[in-house]
Amino acid sequence: MSGNKLLESLKIKECDRFPSRVSGHCNWESIKLIKSHLTPTQLELFKATCFGHFLDVNDMVLSGQFCHHILLRECHVKNSNDNAFSLWYHVGNGLIRFSPVEFYLVSGLAFAEYSESTSELFKRKNSRLRRTYFQGSTVKVKMIVDWFRNLGPNNKICDDDVVKLALILLLEMTLVGKDDRTSILYWALELVDDLEAFNKFPWGSFIYARTFHSLSTCLHGRHDKFKNKFTDDKLEENVDGPVRRKGEKYNVYGFLTAFQVWAVEAIPKWVTLGYAIRVNNVTPRILNWQCTGTPSYVDIQKTIFKFKNITIYRTLGPTDEETKMPYWTGVDRLKYVSPDVDGCVGEDDVEDDAKDDAEDDVQDDVDDVIRDDIDGDHPTKTFKKVEVGGKNKGPISLEQVVKRLDAMQAQQNAMQAQQKAIQDQMTSMQNSVMDEMRMGFLRLTGRGGKNKWKK
Repeated sequence: MSGNKLLESLKIKECDRFPSRVSGHCNWESIKLIKSHLTPTQLELFKATCFGHFLDVNDMVLSGQFCHHILLRECHVKNSNDNAFSLWYHVGNGLIRFSPVEFYLVSGLAFAEYSESTSELFKRKNSRLRRTYFQGSTVKVKMIVDWFRNLGPNNKICDDDVVKLALILLLEMTLVGKDDRTSILYWALELVDDLEAFNKFPWGSFIYARTFHSLSTCLHGRHDKFKNKFTDDKLEENVDGPVRRKGEKYNVYGFLTAFQVWAVEAIPKWVTLGYAIRVNNVTPRILNWQCTGTPSYVDIQKTIFKFKNITIYRTLGPTDEETKMPYWTGVDRLKYVSPDVDGCVGEDDVEDDAKDDAEDDVQDDVDDVIRDDIDGDHPTKTFKKVEVGGKNKGPISLEQVVKRLDAMQAQQNAMQAQQKAIQDQMTSMQNSVMDEMRMGFLRLTGRGGKNKWKK
């Protein structure tokens, strides 16, 4: 595929790229809470779980602007057997891929197909842990966080329950990447009561589905909204003013740290500039990096994305050691065929960085947080079966899981809209009462015009 064809396949045209405030809810405060509130015995129990390796994650600061630059460059890729649940981005003269393969290599989370019994699991809400520690009430993510913050060193809670709730804390706060005002996954609170089943669950499949969904839909309609807010003239005249305060903004949910670590490996210039540091050489790859750089939108454009011949790794291939790891089971059975694209380079086919001879693409420096849109169609792809309690009744596709996530999110959005409407109505009523009281006071004090009170 030629350079012109690549540009034609961009979902957002090069001339339509826009600055934005962006963030993910992938919060690593969960690990700090776990390390500071679990006893040594409880920490050892946690390390033995499917999430145990995340205790060794280094400093991870999200660069919303780095992620935004990449998201702006998403491409439609045809004639590829793996594009159903893969995302391709145009960087320099070629493409880089984020797919289940890259996600596994970074996260170390198991990836497999769901069984029909999992569908029943998703409906469960009334767990023992919910009844015991939250009185069976609605449980928000923030309530799990507060539960750990209030967990004293001399508490009498059994070790297993503390570890189980710690797993839910990490799942909700970091891996699923949810707004802390939203309800937790009640079925996960049920599942974690059986640690063996919890550890066998294909968390990679579930978390990747959520992450893929958000990454592939978060920019829908954003350019039009941004264009309606600001003309090109205003952008040029107010780079440090209104654009910074009022520019377009959105959230990305899911495991955004995995996406960023993949980007660090796919675009090594980020490391060359010192925004990420390799501190180890182990598996999974998320344990190898320390990410602390948060450069501006403009600086990233100047130093990375304005270059055409920048070094990129089109796909991330596993080492011999990685193919032997348990989490690779199932992934090696998926057929992934890279598209035939001129200018793309693989890990063993590296191009040198070009000289600084391109013009700056000057746009605003912004990085903050809000919500994303939930919409879009999702192609069907199924993977290796896994048994999670009960009889395996057949496969359930990743598309079905994504649709259920859509339905859950839509229901949650409707409830939040209803709550806002009630709050607005209450505020209006309070304002009306205050106005009546104010007018009554003015009449009583002789300041109410024609309706003055007389002795």
